[in-house]
Amino acid sequence: MKHYQIDKVSTKNWLNALETSQITELIGSSFKGVDSQAYFQRYFNNPAFYQRCVRLFYQQDQLVGYCLLTFRKNTDNSIVMGASAAFLASYRGNNNTFTFSFLWALKTWLSHINHNLYYLDTMLSPAMYRAMGKKVAFIYPNPAMTETEIQLYQALVPDAEPSQWRNLACLKTVGRSTNYSDDEVQSLKASNKAEIAFYCQLNPRFSEGSALLVLIPVNLKQIVCTLWKWASGAVR
Repeated sequence: MKHYQIDKVSTKNWLNALETSQITELIGSSFKGVDSQAYFQRYFNNPAFYQRCVRLFYQQDQLVGYCLLTFRKNTDNSIVMGASAAFLASYRGNNNTFTFSFLWALKTWLSHINHNLYYLDTMLSPAMYRAMGKKVAFIYPNPAMTETEIQLYQALVPDAEPSQWRNLACLKTVGRSTNYSDDEVQSLKASNKAEIAFYCQLNPRFSEGSALLVLIPVNLKQIVCTLWKWASGAVR
């Protein structure tokens, strides 16, 4: 079967009517508790973002997944990258989104070198947390966080809700969840994979509309250490 990808940027070649329809249909089938039209407007058409880019994943002519990145500027001169991704169940877990996200993060950092740049995601999936945690050098929250790192993290997510892990405020009630089956939810909660187990400790209600606020700083240290992590074979 033919697999291909299409990249779209809001300032150049944004979505046409067919692509918009395909995405809203995929959103509706990928999440529970979501109004797909409202979700699309909030993330794909929100004027609060100065730029949006999306990679569309196709099998034949069927949209099987997307990865959306959003960019907004804060009054403190920082830039926050956000993300939304959805895939048909059979296409989950293939690390389809990381390279796209990393290259855009690198490009944005290089073109805004005097800004603080952060990737901040309301992450619904323990598997996605593991995929990102295996790839990047520094991700927050993590089980080895120091008190200083906790204070810095909390300052960047001031409205977060508390978890039971060290009373860390790192959760957000979003009212939607990944469309996991009951068996998939139980399998994730019983997983002995370190990153998934830690996510579930922080956010045991991930199947009930609770998300983990995942913060990844994008700076020289992150980029160098992440590339070194790849080169040294630490990512498997």
